[in-house]
Amino acid sequence: MSETYLPTPTVGRGRSFHSITEENPCSGCSAPCCRILLTPHPTPNSFSDLDYIRYVLAFPGTEMVVYPDGRWQLASHKQCSLLDNATSLCTVHGTPRKPKVCVHFDPYRCWYKRNFTTDDAPDIVRLNAGGFERVLEVCAFDDDGVLQASPTWEQLRELAHASPVEVTA
Repeated sequence: MSETYLPTPTVGRGRSFHSITEENPCSGCSAPCCRILLTPHPTPNSFSDLDYIRYVLAFPGTEMVVYPDGRWQLASHKQCSLLDNATSLCTVHGTPRKPKVCVHFDPYRCWYKRNFTTDDAPDIVRLNAGGFERVLEVCAFDDDGVLQASPTWEQLRELAHASPVEVTA
């Protein structure tokens, strides 16, 4: 009796392994990974924390990214100086100057493309200034300014979608 380690393929469906390896998964991509700088941001716990985020979102090209596990990041829409704007290709690709974070990035599982090339980001909530204002309307604080009630991640998604996030290339 032999053991099966891979599922039995269905003939005529999908693409072959070799056809995938022959193409560049970044071809035709607008390179959101090279146009958005993500910086970790502490999870807000107070009026002051939320007020600071409100201040930051008043700057052009910024938005907050919230993950289902409660992590927050600041997204700054700024282009990497190593990116060729005309081709959306890295000017130091294949050289020792290419940052290791880029060298080890898996383009076949591109998180940026999935979350920053459409309005419907499946893995995160993207909050621009307008969406964040709606979030503030449902927050509650105690007398010391400590956050007592805030929207769930699912509610954040609804509030963010009420004001579409402007997608930038």
